[in-house]
Amino acid sequence: MAVIQTETSGLYSYQVPLLARETGVVHGICSRQGGVSTGPYGSLNLSFSVGDRPEQVRENRRRVQAALGLTRLVSVKQVHGLADVVVEAAPAADEAGLPEADILITAAIGIGLLVKQADCQAVLLYDPRRRVAANVHCGWRGQVANALGQAVARLEQVAGCRPESLLAAVGPGLGPCCAEFQKFREEWPEAFWNYQVRPTYFDLWRLSRDQLLAAGLRPEHIEVAGLCTRCRPEEFFSYRRDGVTGRQGTVIALTGR
Repeated sequence: MAVIQTETSGLYSYQVPLLARETGVVHGICSRQGGVSTGPYGSLNLSFSVGDRPEQVRENRRRVQAALGLTRLVSVKQVHGLADVVVEAAPAADEAGLPEADILITAAIGIGLLVKQADCQAVLLYDPRRRVAANVHCGWRGQVANALGQAVARLEQVAGCRPESLLAAVGPGLGPCCAEFQKFREEWPEAFWNYQVRPTYFDLWRLSRDQLLAAGLRPEHIEVAGLCTRCRPEEFFSYRRDGVTGRQGTVIALTGR
């Protein structure tokens, strides 16, 4: 497990050492603790689309934004696809004016790219040479579609990033202990079956790492948080575990050096 636990104003989060060592970028892997939401959304739910009260979600987001020292958080409706959004300025309202997407890219200072999750991975990408950041929502459907390969390709197309220069952090998600897929023969390409660690259970963390390597990243430029969302009810929301539940968030943003 390669993570650093942090606490700011009652918000408990994690950082990945690979990115924490870098200047000019800030990131946070939020836990579910430190917010104002109640019931199944308790307490730091960051999603507007799960049934929580909007004013509570806004306060939770404000707290995350303040803890990271950012001017704004930007998120979109996530649809398990390959579409990307290049964020040049924060929208005027929550998730307004932006299309559905699962890949967020920015070269703007102070804007936090927020991916919401409750078992899917958020994968952070940063190019210290080109000063560009990306945040990728990557569940198993995104892995089948190779969202990580698409994100790396788009960074090269829109910002001139070289894959070998990118740093990547694979955030919490279903671990090999809990990533059960009984219909994997129907839903997954046969090449993915090699990631089975015991009958019907799969190592999705290793799959993401291998997809990043296939996209051209260097092995030493990839770190995996190694935290299973389903196994840690005090720390993380999990759709697999609870059904009706909130969404924690993972954020990356560029800062002044």
